[in-house]
Amino acid sequence: MYEKRELTVSNARLLNPKPSILHDGYELINFTSQVSNLLDQHEVIALFYEECAQIVLDLTGCHSVMVTQHQYRNGYGGLPADHPKSAKPTPNGSDGVYGGIHSDVTPYSEPGWKNLVDGRHFQVFNLWCSSRKQQTIHVMPLSLCDPASVDAEDMICADSWNQTRHRHQLVSYRLAFNKQQRWFYFPHMKSDEMLVFKQYDSMCEQPNLRCVYHGAIEDPGTPPAAPLRETIEVRVLALYDLESDKSERVRRFQREIPECTPDGRKSDWLVKYD
Repeated sequence: MYEKRELTVSNARLLNPKPSILHDGYELINFTSQVSNLLDQHEVIALFYEECAQIVLDLTGCHSVMVTQHQYRNGYGGLPADHPKSAKPTPNGSDGVYGGIHSDVTPYSEPGWKNLVDGRHFQVFNLWCSSRKQQTIHVMPLSLCDPASVDAEDMICADSWNQTRHRHQLVSYRLAFNKQQRWFYFPHMKSDEMLVFKQYDSMCEQPNLRCVYHGAIEDPGTPPAAPLRETIEVRVLALYDLESDKSERVRRFQREIPECTPDGRKSDWLVKYD
């Protein structure tokens, strides 16, 4: 199902103008959390969630926000549990493995948030940063694909699983390789920097512009002795005005997704919006 490709990933710090949430779907901000320990679940939920909510309010000007979950990453998958580079158990039970290229949210995610968004236009954002104070990110930095460079035909639906709280099946996006795609990253992110990127926009008609594909990458310039990257990512819903006909809009978006697998079998993963 997967193949490994070499990508040209450009330094987003050199872009002028700088990438922004409103124009590019992602933005690097300077931010120092008041939370002393981002591995402490009480502090994260009681304090860090509030900080992340305020960041999204300030960046988007939305009416209100809702923080839904957080996840940690701390190592490689596919290695023996005792391997020094293997992903380790995380404080909230989320999967600590560095992720491949994907986008987490599709139109089939909307039924799960129906009660939360209450008929309103919404966007989903990930807020991503180091979970270790004073630690610069060197190993497996996060790369992002310019949404305008993604062909909608290269977007592939896939089975996935919710990694936190109650484990349940989801539909996410993977991406077929296309040399026209433009990839960027922010090298050597410090602990006082945070990357904010869009996962979904319920009112965006173009599928490729609704989300920012992202994934950890092997940077050949990584120092051999660099510590493993330890990061936290928080998911935030930004809520806007009521949609005029949400049910029809969601059904239209869901019809973009094939109901059959490539061999012709009808998929049973899909949760219809009613």
